[in-house]
Amino acid sequence: MDPNIRSHLQTNSFYQFQLVTILTTVSQLTTMMAIVFGDLSEKENVVAATVIIMTLLGAFGIIRTMTNLKFIVDEMDETMAKTAYGKEIQSVPINALKFVFAGFFLIIGIVQLTAIY
Repeated sequence: MDPNIRSHLQTNSFYQFQLVTILTTVSQLTTMMAIVFGDLSEKENVVAATVIIMTLLGAFGIIRTMTNLKFIVDEMDETMAKTAYGKEIQSVPINALKFVFAGFFLIIGIVQLTAIY
């Protein structure tokens, strides 16, 4: 794969990861503030639906983005793999990290759901 294309794909995957992480975190923090400080009487189901949707979008978004990054790393040519950057990026446990990040979002969503009901 052309190094310029690889660079753009890796950069785009990284920014997509950041975007998903930031949007999900902000939405979960906002929802948690509404749960803690707001009056949810007779609005529990709407807030719960919001929590579930944002949690699943965040978790699956992280898994998809990290899977894309893993595909890019796996297609690295030998010249790139022998560089310090190639060795470093190949040593990152992307498969484990995608489930760790998705797990954080799921745990936060479960905590929010238990706080609602």
